[in-house]
Amino acid sequence: MSRSVARDQTDEYVVRRYADGDRESVLSLFETAWEHRSGTDWFEWKYVETPSLSHVPITLAERDGEVVAAQGYLPYPVRCRDEVVPALKPVDALVHPDHRRKGLYSRVTRKAIETYRDREPAFFFNFPNDASLGAQEKLGWRAVDVVPMQYRLQRPHEFLSDDAVPASLERPLTALSRAYLTARDRLATTPDRFDIDRHSSAPAAVLESLYESHVPDRLHVYRDARFYRWVLDAPNYDHTVYVARCDDRPVAALVTRTETGRAVKLMDALPATGDHEAFPELLSAAVADNESAAVMTVANDVLPPTLLNEFGFVRYRNPILSRVADPTYLAVRPLERDGETPPVSRNELTARDNWRVSFLEVTD
Repeated sequence: MSRSVARDQTDEYVVRRYADGDRESVLSLFETAWEHRSGTDWFEWKYVETPSLSHVPITLAERDGEVVAAQGYLPYPVRCRDEVVPALKPVDALVHPDHRRKGLYSRVTRKAIETYRDREPAFFFNFPNDASLGAQEKLGWRAVDVVPMQYRLQRPHEFLSDDAVPASLERPLTALSRAYLTARDRLATTPDRFDIDRHSSAPAAVLESLYESHVPDRLHVYRDARFYRWVLDAPNYDHTVYVARCDDRPVAALVTRTETGRAVKLMDALPATGDHEAFPELLSAAVADNESAAVMTVANDVLPPTLLNEFGFVRYRNPILSRVADPTYLAVRPLERDGETPPVSRNELTARDNWRVSFLEVTD
């Protein structure tokens, strides 16, 4: 791959796209920033085996041959009505501690804007926190809204910080929480009408079929079998796919993800109707399988609020949670091209009601 570089005669940094031979230097930067070494299998999965791209989607800055800043861009096509629109999700934005406050994040991002404005992607979208949103807004991003989430606190003393809960109250609070959740679970309506299968690898064709049975009319990541296979093959996570069957026919599914077992994300629920009569049994199975987790989390758009309430989930704006859970924003940046009408207008992109967001969109 040729190196398109941005540098002037007085500049000590070269800003360019990823090229063959950069992998070890990029992994070294990740290790410095994250304080652990990400394996080559993770890098290959995330940046080489991505669906629908023929290049490694990273822009970076180097000095004297060392990569000191980088950002990746995952191909997450977005479905808008009957059209699938190419889009990219910026991820893993890192600057080496010795090279911060030199504008490298902005320069690496501008390189991506310059690169992809002349290619297929119609826009960037991602999920920054408060700390990174301001920098992105200076580069043309618009915050759509906070992504509302709900939490089932099963072991609050493991999840909440000392600032939120005094040490003397940690274990009594957890005992109280367990008693509350046990009572909620007993009251939750689970009619036992469906057979629930568990899969540790992606039944990709089943998931695609359930997705296509009821495609949301709001903006969301397009889910086909190839995408599900790739996402659920992430080497550093454990996934469980719960499939509800009626008369041996798959009718609904729930996908969970965990890294250590301590925190469990409810990634997606299908069909994406917002409600299905099999959802209570699917959620009940996931809760039963993860009773030792400290917390289970779900984005608001995935399961019915009444069902989540029955199972003891609480909103992120809960007085205690709001002190420890940093808000996650949905933010977008169009890649508008002169003389072209974008497939999704800026107004459509920035309207919260136009989006259906799950952890399948938020995480990577």
